[in-house]
Amino acid sequence: MAHRTRAEARALREEVLRLWAAGSLAPEIAAGLGITLNYASVILSNARRARDQRAAWRESPDGRAYIVPAGRGAAIPGRPWTPKDLVPPKRKRASRASDAADLARREAVLEAWASGRDSREVARKMGLRKGTVTMIVSRARERGDPRAARRQHDPAAGMSLSLRRALDRAARLHGVTVTVPEPRP
Repeated sequence: MAHRTRAEARALREEVLRLWAAGSLAPEIAAGLGITLNYASVILSNARRARDQRAAWRESPDGRAYIVPAGRGAAIPGRPWTPKDLVPPKRKRASRASDAADLARREAVLEAWASGRDSREVARKMGLRKGTVTMIVSRARERGDPRAARRQHDPAAGMSLSLRRALDRAARLHGVTVTVPEPRP
């Protein structure tokens, strides 16, 4: 692999910064100069750290995607650079629609849990992971929600589904048969 001389590296850095300041995107710059996208990004990042105005942050023209802003990262005329200038803008908080959907999902999980279903069954019915269901229930329990009460197995009601599964698995894997005595009247 041929290494660049310092002069070549400096000229490449200047060209990356010139193209970025002209409005080109990092993938376009990398492809046009025959370097990797990571290398172009490192050049821009180091230039921002050195407070080079040509490497200022900018947003995409459609306003949807955050690229990195002309005007936001650039120094305001008459004012020196500050570290705050290099911080990208905060991302917008999730919409209220997604908050409402999350609330509805939590309510549905808690209602199913309160009706006696176990976490595996709730997860399967709602298309969630078992860990998600148990986390929703445990957080609701911490908040004091009565629907998230702990359930103790009642031996008089017979074997719990989870115990039955564990015993079936032991029989399948190890060839053991476990007998559970019937409760006495």
